[in-house]
Amino acid sequence: MFQTGTKTDAREVEHSVLKEICTKVDIPVVAIGGITQDNVKELSGSGINGVAVVSAIFAQKDIETATAKLKSCVEQIV
Repeated sequence: MFQTGTKTDAREVEHSVLKEICTKVDIPVVAIGGITQDNVKELSGSGINGVAVVSAIFAQKDIETATAKLKSCVEQIV
């Protein structure tokens, strides 16, 4: 979805493209790539069913707190 250091060959996906994917498939859509607590709300209204993250949690000093905060943000948009 967004620029990320863990997937250097990945390109950003526009919100409109993500939304179109969500409306055209009959399977759950999970967004991945550069998602953080700060930008996850940009995915609101896209129709995603969830997110997959690595650095947003594991690169944080307090993994438990980072997980709880991100979970709260995600629950607001899905």
